[in-house]
Amino acid sequence: DESSRGMAYRDFGVASYGTCAPHGNSYVWAWREQLARTHCRFSHRSEGKLKQSLNRRETVFIGDSMTRYVYHASVRAMGINESGDYDATGPKHADISNTLWGTTPFNFKWAPLAVDQLRILKDINRNAEGSDFRPPDLILLGGGAWDRLHVYATDEDRQSHAATLRELGREMQKAQMEYGAAVVWFIPTTINSQALNTEEKRDHMREEDMEAMRAVYARNGILSSSSFVIDGPAFTSSRVVESYDGVHYPIRVYDAGAQILFNALDWLLPPAIVEPATPPRVGKMANPNLGLMMLILVLIGLVGFDGFLGFSYLASLFVKGVMPRDLYVEAFSALHKKLGIAGPSRGPSPGPMPEPSGEDQPRVRSRKKKAATSANTKKSPRNRNVDEEIAALLT
Repeated sequence: DESSRGMAYRDFGVASYGTCAPHGNSYVWAWREQLARTHCRFSHRSEGKLKQSLNRRETVFIGDSMTRYVYHASVRAMGINESGDYDATGPKHADISNTLWGTTPFNFKWAPLAVDQLRILKDINRNAEGSDFRPPDLILLGGGAWDRLHVYATDEDRQSHAATLRELGREMQKAQMEYGAAVVWFIPTTINSQALNTEEKRDHMREEDMEAMRAVYARNGILSSSSFVIDGPAFTSSRVVESYDGVHYPIRVYDAGAQILFNALDWLLPPAIVEPATPPRVGKMANPNLGLMMLILVLIGLVGFDGFLGFSYLASLFVKGVMPRDLYVEAFSALHKKLGIAGPSRGPSPGPMPEPSGEDQPRVRSRKKKAATSANTKKSPRNRNVDEEIAALLT
């Protein structure tokens, strides 16, 4: 599984490059077990935990393809495993909408440039001014690569871009202060300069260029205007050789970014309101036919003196002397005698014995005395102990 593969790679440098795995020949992440004494709250957030944090809350991702990959990683963590799978036929530069668990809007807005991100965030804030529009609870923005590639050639482009970033920062603060949204910024991941596949990218979007662009965003207040910042290079710089086109990574690499976001939800969002569970009405799970069947089985056990519903009678066909009625008498006769009640007998009563004549009475008493003495002599110590235990239980 992912845990064992990740541990083998990090600790021992062992890796498997089987191409039949869904992540191809890339490494996968795993969590180290945190000792209780560290008080570390960071852990892998499962679908169940995410549902507790995000259920009935709206989340929107706004950004470029790097942001879209983090979006897909987040959706996979919430149960849609095929999200973000490689598909050459699907649209690349398009919005994506999902409703998770039937209650939670989770959407992506394609906005590769800073002006696109500003426009969408302005629309969200403008709509939030109306009483009938609920703003998103969580907004994640990310960008910078397309700006560096397409609109950063001249001094005028740089000045316009800086002004856009400052305005974007103000809108981010407005979404937080006025509408209570948590706003997260995603810093672009590490660029694999040698793998860039076009001359334009190799001229304008090398890692040193993107490092300068990250500083521009920080200098113009984007990071300080965010509720939380996900540092893309923090989880991609050590895996830069896996970037197959210089910009993007295998889809499982972005799982780390998604888990960083999910751990931050502990303080980004207020505690979720847990709706009280409504118990089912009385009788909703009842089944009259099954109830009647149970009554019949109980009657069979009562009338037939059989707690095994007929199986003891089946056994009596093969073993003599184990009739359920006889076993019942043997088990409860001592209790009935102690309570002074008449219990069922093993068979028909032979009737009263005739009283012996006067001359035979001494002889009968002698035989009874001998029989009692013989019975006491033949009884083993083990049987006496069993009788004593039964008598102790009945007292």
